[in-house]
Amino acid sequence: MLAYIVAAISYLYSRRRFGDAISTTVRWVVVAAAVAGGAIGSKLLFLLEDPRLTAQNLHNPAYLTSGKTIVGALVFGLLSVELMKRYTGVKPSTGDLYTIPLALGIAVGRIGCFLTGLSDNTYGTPTSLPWGVDFGDGVSRHPTQLYEMAFLLLLTPVLYRILVAILKTREARPSVFCAGDAFKFFMVAYLSFRLLCDFIKPYPRLFPGLGGIQWACVLVLLYYSSDITRWLRFASSRHHLRWRQI
Repeated sequence: MLAYIVAAISYLYSRRRFGDAISTTVRWVVVAAAVAGGAIGSKLLFLLEDPRLTAQNLHNPAYLTSGKTIVGALVFGLLSVELMKRYTGVKPSTGDLYTIPLALGIAVGRIGCFLTGLSDNTYGTPTSLPWGVDFGDGVSRHPTQLYEMAFLLLLTPVLYRILVAILKTREARPSVFCAGDAFKFFMVAYLSFRLLCDFIKPYPRLFPGLGGIQWACVLVLLYYSSDITRWLRFASSRHHLRWRQI
């Protein structure tokens, strides 16, 4: 509940601070599409995470109704919003205002995951590092929930700066970032983190050594590959220009 409250407050602040390029009616349609797609995706990717276990529990309602994944919610939320926009003809980017609420909401939610312990299935693999945590079974494990929380808290000010840059673009001031880039950057950063962090989680591997969640991350990163290339080219050009000035 705290995660939803934090996300709602940060969304209202973001909308007031940076404005909104779309009407309130369209905004609610976008929210509805994102929530519906996210709810389906969070469950679907969870079921695909371990196909063998899912096949063994097809007639087990308790298994089928339990478990969800944030990556699935983000991926299918994105897909449903894009389909809705194409169907309704909405052109402006709609995701930027959700970036800080998503980052802070997920970060706060991971506190609950950490406190829940083993039953939440978000812990890491065993480790001998001094900050390993015993979740109650006598095994010291990577506190991957805290890793993710720290990453998202560090990402939040970066997202804020990108939103400021986008606002300057609206005021006809040039910037590498344009409308939609804050959400794209959030997705690229978060899914890159999950792709790497899930290597130290005891999730089943499909092929070749990647889990279902990791494959979802890879597909979305490929989807945003042109944007990643654009950002890297800009960073490279700025670097070369700085050296020429020196």
